[in-house]
Amino acid sequence: MKHIVPLAFKFVAWSVALLSLFAIFDAPLLSILIMTAGTAAIAYIIGDLWILPRFGNFAAAIADVPLAFLLIWFASSALFGPAVYMAYASFFSALAIGAIEAFFHLFMEERVLDEARREQVYRWNEDGSWATEFAEEYENGQGKDGRT
Repeated sequence: MKHIVPLAFKFVAWSVALLSLFAIFDAPLLSILIMTAGTAAIAYIIGDLWILPRFGNFAAAIADVPLAFLLIWFASSALFGPAVYMAYASFFSALAIGAIEAFFHLFMEERVLDEARREQVYRWNEDGSWATEFAEEYENGQGKDGRT
């Protein structure tokens, strides 16, 4: 039950991106909605339920662009026939979806993923490797104590 609302949000967001680009090429509305439902559901399982809890928002957002491109390209080629403009429409749709997904992942982490999964998320900025190092300032090649 907790996956119905995120899937609905994802479907609406993907519908906006796909309808705005594929309608330019006179693709049938019903075919676009079928493609949206199938690709969004597969991307939800792979990107939001598998990649996001294990690798975090940044990695999932980066992975969503090629995943969305491949899913949309294969689905559009199957539904509308192979054409060069399908690759272009799929690419620009994937870029728009990648931007949307970065914000969608914040919602997923906050509201949908359980506490145990939130603990698994790798946070690249919390391991201490990006900590600031403080040192003494040097004037004329000498430290505060006068030594070089």
